[in-house]
Amino acid sequence: MVRWGELITSLLLLFLPMACSPSAKLSNAETQGQWLYDGHCAECHENPHPELRKQPPSLHRLFLAKSLPSGAPATDEQVSKTIIAGRGTMPAFDRRFREIDVKELVAYLHKLK
Repeated sequence: MVRWGELITSLLLLFLPMACSPSAKLSNAETQGQWLYDGHCAECHENPHPELRKQPPSLHRLFLAKSLPSGAPATDEQVSKTIIAGRGTMPAFDRRFREIDVKELVAYLHKLK
């Protein structure tokens, strides 16, 4: 005889971690963007660096504002330009990132809350 309660509990325990996983909510492009962010951006934008006179801004909720910390409009195009050319103490990534990398990173930045 099947014990429905045990079966349902087992299925929930099996599938619940996948449903709660942050990466489960990300597209392939956003997942790639997260990997780029973690490897190239998070070190400065997530952790304060006491040796810098001006701290890099948080990139969480970046696209919810009308403008970027620089005053430029908060658009995909402007964020992409900043990633490619750099700004202030932020290095340019034009020689490190391909065009698709920049698009994936921007896609992920839309997800940062």
